[in-house]
Amino acid sequence: MMSDQRDSGRGSRTRISRIALLGFAVAVLAAIAMMAAALGYRLGLWSFRFALLTLTDYAAYAAFAGGAISLIGLGRSLPSNLPGVVVSVIGIVVGGYSCHTIYQQWVTVKSVPFIHDITTDTVNPPAFIAVVAAREAEGANPHDYAGETVARQQECGYPELESFIAAAEPATAYDRALDVANSMDWEVVAADRELGRIEATDTSTWYGFKDDIVVRVISADAGTGSRVDVRSLSRVGRSDVGVNAARIKAFLAALEVAL
Repeated sequence: MMSDQRDSGRGSRTRISRIALLGFAVAVLAAIAMMAAALGYRLGLWSFRFALLTLTDYAAYAAFAGGAISLIGLGRSLPSNLPGVVVSVIGIVVGGYSCHTIYQQWVTVKSVPFIHDITTDTVNPPAFIAVVAAREAEGANPHDYAGETVARQQECGYPELESFIAAAEPATAYDRALDVANSMDWEVVAADRELGRIEATDTSTWYGFKDDIVVRVISADAGTGSRVDVRSLSRVGRSDVGVNAARIKAFLAALEVAL
Protein backbone atom coordinates (compact mmCIF):
# COMPACT_ATOMS: atom_id res chain seq x y z
CA MET A 1 0.00 0.00 0.00
CA MET A 2 2.85 2.37 0.83
CA SER A 3 4.35 1.51 -2.58
CA ASP A 4 1.11 2.54 -4.29
CA GLN A 5 1.18 5.87 -2.45
CA ARG A 6 4.78 6.48 -3.51
CA ASP A 7 3.89 5.71 -7.16
CA SER A 8 0.89 8.05 -6.96
CA GLY A 9 3.08 10.84 -5.58
CA ARG A 10 5.67 10.30 -8.26
CA GLY A 11 2.96 10.50 -10.95
CA SER A 12 1.63 13.79 -9.65
CA ARG A 13 5.13 15.23 -9.79
CA THR A 14 5.63 14.26 -13.44
CA ARG A 15 2.17 15.17 -14.72
CA ILE A 16 2.28 18.49 -16.59
CA SER A 17 -0.28 20.97 -15.31
CA ARG A 18 -3.00 22.18 -17.64
CA ILE A 19 -1.94 25.76 -17.06
CA ALA A 20 1.59 24.99 -18.26
CA LEU A 21 0.26 23.16 -21.32
CA LEU A 22 -2.17 25.97 -22.10
CA GLY A 23 0.53 28.64 -21.92
CA PHE A 24 2.84 26.58 -24.11
CA ALA A 25 0.10 25.99 -26.69
CA VAL A 26 -0.96 29.64 -26.86
CA ALA A 27 2.63 30.89 -27.18
CA VAL A 28 3.50 28.41 -29.92
CA LEU A 29 0.27 29.08 -31.83
CA ALA A 30 0.99 32.82 -31.64
CA ALA A 31 4.46 32.28 -33.12
CA ILE A 32 2.96 30.13 -35.87
CA ALA A 33 0.38 32.85 -36.60
CA MET A 34 3.16 35.43 -36.97
CA MET A 35 5.00 33.22 -39.43
CA ALA A 36 1.76 32.45 -41.27
CA ALA A 37 1.03 36.18 -41.61
CA ALA A 38 4.28 36.69 -43.51
CA LEU A 39 4.08 33.50 -45.55
CA GLY A 40 0.44 34.04 -46.49
CA TYR A 41 1.13 37.56 -47.74
CA ARG A 42 4.15 36.40 -49.70
CA LEU A 43 2.05 33.67 -51.36
CA GLY A 44 -0.76 36.12 -52.11
CA LEU A 45 -3.27 34.42 -49.79
CA TRP A 46 -4.23 37.66 -48.06
CA SER A 47 -3.61 41.38 -48.11
CA PHE A 48 -0.86 43.44 -46.54
CA ARG A 49 -3.35 44.99 -44.13
CA PHE A 50 -4.68 41.62 -42.97
CA ALA A 51 -1.16 40.23 -42.54
CA LEU A 52 0.22 43.11 -40.46
CA LEU A 53 -2.77 44.90 -38.96
CA THR A 54 -4.95 41.90 -38.16
CA LEU A 55 -3.13 38.59 -37.97
CA THR A 56 0.13 39.94 -36.55
CA ASP A 57 -1.70 42.19 -34.07
CA TYR A 58 -3.76 39.33 -32.67
CA ALA A 59 -0.66 37.13 -32.63
CA ALA A 60 1.08 39.73 -30.48
CA TYR A 61 -1.72 39.67 -27.91
CA ALA A 62 -1.71 35.87 -27.96
CA ALA A 63 2.08 35.77 -27.52
CA PHE A 64 1.82 38.00 -24.46
CA ALA A 65 -1.00 35.88 -23.04
CA GLY A 66 0.91 32.67 -23.74
CA GLY A 67 4.01 33.96 -22.00
CA ALA A 68 2.00 35.16 -18.99
CA ILE A 69 0.11 31.87 -18.66
CA SER A 70 3.38 29.97 -18.98
CA LEU A 71 4.79 32.06 -16.14
CA ILE A 72 1.88 30.97 -13.96
CA GLY A 73 2.45 27.39 -15.09
CA LEU A 74 6.10 27.68 -14.09
CA GLY A 75 5.11 28.80 -10.60
CA ARG A 76 2.80 25.83 -10.24
CA SER A 77 5.41 23.38 -11.54
CA LEU A 78 8.29 24.45 -9.31
CA PRO A 79 10.22 22.94 -7.68
CA SER A 80 9.64 19.26 -8.37
CA ASN A 81 7.66 18.93 -11.64
CA LEU A 82 10.49 18.97 -14.18
CA PRO A 83 8.33 18.32 -17.30
CA GLY A 84 6.03 21.16 -16.27
CA VAL A 85 9.01 23.46 -15.72
CA VAL A 86 10.44 22.64 -19.16
CA VAL A 87 7.13 23.20 -20.95
CA SER A 88 6.53 26.45 -19.06
CA VAL A 89 10.02 27.80 -19.80
CA ILE A 90 9.58 27.04 -23.50
CA GLY A 91 6.25 28.88 -23.46
CA ILE A 92 7.84 31.88 -21.73
CA VAL A 93 10.76 31.99 -24.18
CA VAL A 94 8.59 31.61 -27.30
CA GLY A 95 6.00 34.12 -26.10
CA GLY A 96 8.66 36.55 -24.89
CA TYR A 97 10.64 36.39 -28.10
CA SER A 98 7.51 37.00 -30.20
CA CYS A 99 6.57 40.00 -28.05
CA HIS A 100 10.12 41.35 -28.18
CA THR A 101 10.19 41.10 -31.97
CA ILE A 102 6.95 43.03 -32.36
CA TYR A 103 7.98 45.58 -29.71
CA GLN A 104 11.28 46.25 -31.47
CA GLN A 105 9.37 46.83 -34.70
CA TRP A 106 7.07 49.27 -32.93
CA VAL A 107 10.04 51.13 -31.41
CA THR A 108 11.64 51.42 -34.85
CA VAL A 109 8.44 52.76 -36.39
CA LYS A 110 8.27 55.44 -33.70
CA SER A 111 11.93 56.40 -34.12
CA VAL A 112 11.91 57.13 -37.87
CA PRO A 113 9.83 59.44 -40.09
CA PHE A 114 6.41 58.02 -40.94
CA ILE A 115 7.12 58.02 -44.68
CA HIS A 116 8.01 55.47 -47.34
CA ASP A 117 9.66 57.55 -50.08
CA ILE A 118 13.30 58.52 -49.54
CA THR A 119 15.65 60.31 -51.93
CA THR A 120 18.99 62.08 -51.89
CA ASP A 121 17.48 64.89 -53.98
CA THR A 122 14.23 66.19 -52.53
CA VAL A 123 14.13 69.18 -54.91
CA ASN A 124 14.35 67.20 -58.14
CA PRO A 125 14.01 63.53 -57.16
CA PRO A 126 14.77 60.84 -59.76
CA ALA A 127 11.54 59.69 -61.41
CA PHE A 128 10.38 56.12 -61.85
CA ILE A 129 9.62 54.93 -65.38
CA ALA A 130 10.30 51.23 -65.91
CA VAL A 131 8.65 49.99 -62.70
CA VAL A 132 5.51 52.10 -62.98
CA ALA A 133 3.45 49.45 -64.80
CA ALA A 134 4.26 46.81 -62.19
CA ARG A 135 3.43 49.19 -59.35
CA GLU A 136 0.11 50.19 -60.86
CA ALA A 137 -0.81 46.55 -61.53
CA GLU A 138 -0.33 45.82 -57.82
CA GLY A 139 -2.20 48.92 -56.66
CA ALA A 140 0.99 50.13 -54.98
CA ASN A 141 1.64 53.46 -53.29
CA PRO A 142 1.72 56.41 -55.75
CA HIS A 143 5.09 56.75 -57.48
CA ASP A 144 4.92 60.54 -57.85
CA TYR A 145 6.94 62.37 -55.22
CA ALA A 146 4.69 63.92 -52.56
CA GLY A 147 6.79 67.07 -52.30
CA GLU A 148 7.52 69.43 -49.44
CA THR A 149 5.67 67.50 -46.72
CA VAL A 150 7.73 64.36 -47.27
CA ALA A 151 10.92 66.36 -47.85
CA ARG A 152 10.61 68.11 -44.47
CA GLN A 153 10.06 64.83 -42.62
CA GLN A 154 13.05 63.27 -44.37
CA GLU A 155 15.24 66.25 -43.51
CA CYS A 156 14.33 65.88 -39.84
CA GLY A 157 14.87 62.12 -39.78
CA TYR A 158 17.78 61.67 -42.19
CA PRO A 159 19.64 65.00 -42.51
CA GLU A 160 22.77 63.12 -43.62
CA LEU A 161 21.18 61.91 -46.87
CA GLU A 162 22.41 63.96 -49.81
CA SER A 163 23.63 63.62 -53.37
CA PHE A 164 26.87 61.69 -53.80
CA ILE A 165 29.57 63.65 -55.61
CA ALA A 166 32.36 61.60 -57.19
CA ALA A 167 35.55 62.59 -58.97
CA ALA A 168 34.93 59.90 -61.60
CA GLU A 169 33.27 60.82 -64.86
CA PRO A 170 29.55 59.91 -65.23
CA ALA A 171 30.20 56.87 -67.45
CA THR A 172 32.58 55.36 -64.91
CA ALA A 173 30.34 56.24 -61.98
CA TYR A 174 27.39 54.66 -63.79
CA ASP A 175 29.26 51.41 -64.42
CA ARG A 176 30.26 51.17 -60.76
CA ALA A 177 26.72 52.01 -59.66
CA LEU A 178 25.34 49.20 -61.80
CA ASP A 179 27.91 46.80 -60.35
CA VAL A 180 26.89 47.78 -56.83
CA ALA A 181 23.18 47.38 -57.64
CA ASN A 182 23.81 43.87 -58.91
CA SER A 183 25.94 43.02 -55.89
CA MET A 184 23.08 44.00 -53.56
CA ASP A 185 20.83 41.33 -55.08
CA TRP A 186 18.40 43.84 -56.47
CA GLU A 187 16.39 42.86 -59.51
CA VAL A 188 17.62 45.36 -62.08
CA VAL A 189 14.59 46.25 -64.20
CA ALA A 190 16.17 48.86 -66.47
CA ALA A 191 19.70 50.13 -67.08
CA ASP A 192 20.38 52.95 -69.53
CA ARG A 193 24.02 54.02 -69.65
CA GLU A 194 23.40 56.96 -71.99
CA LEU A 195 20.75 58.45 -69.72
CA GLY A 196 22.61 57.41 -66.58
CA ARG A 197 19.56 55.66 -65.13
CA ILE A 198 19.13 52.40 -63.24
CA GLU A 199 15.81 51.09 -61.96
CA ALA A 200 15.59 48.07 -59.71
CA THR A 201 13.38 46.25 -57.21
CA ASP A 202 14.43 44.87 -53.85
CA THR A 203 12.31 42.15 -52.20
CA SER A 204 12.43 41.55 -48.45
CA THR A 205 13.29 38.07 -47.25
CA TRP A 206 10.42 37.36 -44.90
CA TYR A 207 7.24 39.13 -46.04
CA GLY A 208 8.36 39.59 -49.61
CA PHE A 209 7.74 43.35 -49.50
CA LYS A 210 8.88 45.06 -52.70
CA ASP A 211 10.63 48.42 -52.75
CA ASP A 212 11.63 50.13 -55.98
CA ILE A 213 14.91 51.99 -56.46
CA VAL A 214 16.00 54.46 -59.11
CA VAL A 215 19.61 55.64 -59.47
CA ARG A 216 20.47 58.72 -61.52
CA VAL A 217 24.04 59.51 -62.59
CA ILE A 218 24.75 62.90 -64.19
CA SER A 219 27.61 65.35 -64.51
CA ALA A 220 28.40 67.26 -61.36
CA ASP A 221 27.35 70.91 -61.20
CA ALA A 222 31.00 71.96 -61.24
CA GLY A 223 31.40 70.44 -64.70
CA THR A 224 33.88 67.78 -63.68
CA GLY A 225 33.12 64.53 -61.94
CA SER A 226 29.66 63.09 -61.43
CA ARG A 227 26.64 63.40 -59.19
CA VAL A 228 24.71 60.31 -58.11
CA ASP A 229 21.20 60.49 -56.69
CA VAL A 230 19.16 57.61 -55.38
CA ARG A 231 15.49 57.23 -54.57
CA SER A 232 13.87 54.26 -52.82
CA LEU A 233 10.08 53.88 -52.64
CA SER A 234 7.99 51.20 -50.93
CA ARG A 235 5.08 49.62 -52.78
CA VAL A 236 2.97 49.05 -49.66
CA GLY A 237 2.67 50.57 -46.21
CA ARG A 238 2.69 54.11 -44.89
CA SER A 239 5.95 53.71 -42.94
CA ASP A 240 8.98 51.93 -44.35
CA VAL A 241 10.42 51.39 -40.84
CA GLY A 242 13.63 53.07 -41.99
CA VAL A 243 14.39 50.45 -44.64
CA ASN A 244 14.59 52.80 -47.63
CA ALA A 245 17.04 55.19 -45.97
CA ALA A 246 19.19 52.28 -44.80
CA ARG A 247 19.18 50.87 -48.34
CA ILE A 248 20.32 54.17 -49.86
CA LYS A 249 23.08 54.57 -47.27
CA ALA A 250 24.31 51.03 -47.92
CA PHE A 251 24.30 51.61 -51.67
CA LEU A 252 26.21 54.89 -51.48
CA ALA A 253 28.73 53.44 -49.02
CA ALA A 254 29.40 50.54 -51.39
CA LEU A 255 29.61 52.92 -54.36
CA GLU A 256 32.16 55.08 -52.56
CA VAL A 257 34.33 52.01 -52.01
CA ALA A 258 33.89 50.91 -55.64
CA LEU A 259 34.99 54.30 -56.94
